[in-house]
Formats: sequence, structure tokens, C-alpha cells
Amino acid sequence: MTGDQTASLTWRPATTYQAATSRGGYARSNGAPAVRLPGHADRLAASFELMAALLEGAGLADVLALVVGRARHMSGARLAFMALPGEDVGTLTINISEGINSDHIHGVTVRIGTSTIGRVFVTRRALSVRVATDPALKGLPAGPILLLPLDTGERTCGVLALSGGPGDISLSSSIKRQLMIFATTAATLIELAEERRAAHPD
Repeated sequence: MTGDQTASLTWRPATTYQAATSRGGYARSNGAPAVRLPGHADRLAASFELMAALLEGAGLADVLALVVGRARHMSGARLAFMALPGEDVGTLTINISEGINSDHIHGVTVRIGTSTIGRVFVTRRALSVRVATDPALKGLPAGPILLLPLDTGERTCGVLALSGGPGDISLSSSIKRQLMIFATTAATLIELAEERRAAHPD
């Protein structure tokens, strides 16, 4: 992968949509169909859905899948996945994936010290890049990708990734900000689900 931490992010061609507002909305360009833009309202709705799932007794696996699914919906990403600490020390495994080529990336294990995903996990800082030649992620289309740490403030649970396609451009800074806030909320709820599973393993 190549990129930097100041890149902005949006998965649509420039002819498809314009700047999003903080509340989300619809935008049209050159007569193109309306595109739903994620924003504050979308993030709140996704966060409340996660909280409701936990209150209703959802298991950890269901919570993780819900995080990935809602993040993909918010971003309009072609592919969303989550990498969690692997069985071997110093590794991350892509346990949850949804979207185009999700079967190619599911189950892939990367080393924390030699991968871009691992870099985000260790530094606890989001990273916007474009997929280039990363053997560990060869199943991904060569487009933009946003990597978000699932950071509780005390530890990183994993990394949430949202990938676009070859013809897509980066997400706007406002959308990226909403996704970062959602990732932080999701990390806290994932930790609660982990604690509940540890207390009630059956």
C-alpha cells in the first residue's frame, strides 16, 4: 500500500457526488442517481443499533459482523473487513469481511510488524492509503482504503478497513471523521461483548 495519514477519503467517482454535510444527505451530479451520503445521523443510528444489539444479548460474533456491516453502509465501501489479534503472537487475522471479494480476504493473517494493518494497530492512528502491491491484501481491488483502529483509549481491539475500487476517489474529511468516531464507539461496545463472553463462556 502507499499513502499518508493526511489523505482524505470517498468511494465514488467525482461525477457521482459532491461534498457531504455533517448530517449526511443526498447529492446528485450530472443527472446521476441520488447517492446516500453518510454523516452524523447515520453514525448515531449505527451506534444505537449496536447498543441495542448488546442489550438484547447479541454475541461477540454478531456484534463484530454488525460493526463491519454498518461501517460499510456508512462509507459506501465496496469491501469492509475487520482484523483482530490472531492465534499467533504478533499477528492479525481478518475474521469478518463483507462485500466484493470478501471470500478472498477472509481468514488472511498478517504480521503486525510488517503490514499496513499492523501499523494502524500499533500506532492507534487511522490511515488513508491506496492499495498498491501488498501481498497480504492481494484480494483487494487497487483502490482507496481507510484503516481505522478500534481503540478504546486503553487498548486496540483490532482494525476496521473500508475499501473502494480502482476508479473510486478518497472519502471526504467529514465522512472520515464520522467513521473514526463510529470506530471508537464500536471498540468500546466490542470490549463489552468480549467481557460478557468471558464472564459467560457458554
